[in-house]
Amino acid sequence: MYICRQHGLRGGLKAVEKYPGIRRTTPGMNGRDALYLWDRYEKCGDHQALQMLLDYNREDVINLAILEERLGLVPPGDLCLAVRHIYA
Repeated sequence: MYICRQHGLRGGLKAVEKYPGIRRTTPGMNGRDALYLWDRYEKCGDHQALQMLLDYNREDVINLAILEERLGLVPPGDLCLAVRHIYA
């Protein structure tokens, strides 16, 4: 998040995403929720909890690539190849 601070953005990923208008399909979730979901999956075999966790983590990865583009760190349309197929 050091690069974000250089661009005048403060806070964690969820807070920084709001500036360039990046939206989430998992609004309101945070790292504590992720731990809870993993715990439910491990202890109870809750596959719905696992899917929610995977969706949340996937969104983090995708939004980091979008943020990188919006901050001008990569050319427009040149999202990280590792996430391009997810975002398209």
